[in-house]
Amino acid sequence: MLGRPSRSGVALLLGGVLVLFVGVIAQLAVTDGLAETIWVAVSIVGAVIIAIGIAVLVRHAARHAPPED
Repeated sequence: MLGRPSRSGVALLLGGVLVLFVGVIAQLAVTDGLAETIWVAVSIVGAVIIAIGIAVLVRHAARHAPPED
């Protein structure tokens, strides 16, 4: 059974999703040429933050896993 996830991992995942959400809002608010640049940059940053969050959660789960028989 999985234990409690790390707070930092969950925070990074939520932060990455928030970055992507803000990127979508920013894309709708600016002109066409700048919107694509903002979307690419925000997508990369959001994906990196989410990947780091997943890595933190996996590391935490491996560290706190019950010993195998």
